[in-house]
Amino acid sequence: MTVDVYFTPQEYIVRPPVGEHAVAVLDIFRATTSMTTAFANGCRRIVPVSTVEEAFALKERLAGALLAGERQARPIPGFDLGNSPGEYDRVTVAGKTIIMTTTNGTVALKTAEKAAKVYVGAFVNAAALCRRLSSIAMDIVILCAGTRGHLTIEDALCAGLLADRLAGHSEPSDAALAARAIYNDYRADLVRRTSRGEHARNLAAIGYGDDIAYCLQHDLYDYIPEFRNGEIIDPADV
Repeated sequence: MTVDVYFTPQEYIVRPPVGEHAVAVLDIFRATTSMTTAFANGCRRIVPVSTVEEAFALKERLAGALLAGERQARPIPGFDLGNSPGEYDRVTVAGKTIIMTTTNGTVALKTAEKAAKVYVGAFVNAAALCRRLSSIAMDIVILCAGTRGHLTIEDALCAGLLADRLAGHSEPSDAALAARAIYNDYRADLVRRTSRGEHARNLAAIGYGDDIAYCLQHDLYDYIPEFRNGEIIDPADV
């Protein structure tokens, strides 16, 4: 089994993996962290869409669904939820279908949707995700959502954590080795150093600084949301 890291969806498009592979999609600040939190709190399914217009149109066909997401990290007018993981509590999301569109995370998921397996990954479910990835007989791609085509440090760090934990089961690419090196350099002071990153600074500036530490917590949940047939589900429920 090989493990490769793509630091942006554009890399995946330009240099698509060869052969059958599983993809772990990361958008640490904040989409994949919020998705995982939603499933931990009883969400039924999440339907990622590309545009705000698609979200509103789908809501008309899915009675009781919640609209969730952001543009430029801010909540979307007329939506029920933004993209802060604290909003996805059990009272709000248990049993619900969530229609979600975000600037980067849902784009990355849709970029990888034709892979054999597509998982939602984050620091908060890293241990469970690594157990799943190490058990499947195919190559692994860790796909970072980035921000509008550029690398983000938080996604690269989570990719490094996953690559590090999969090291005993895999042959890493150079990108995976680089991600591991970055993570191991940061890990002793992860929150403070990651908070210097552009995305973290932007979140703090608009009032979402508390999300940063939450999103960097390791191994909170044993949920591994899977994207299949156009929706994200908890495989344990099917």
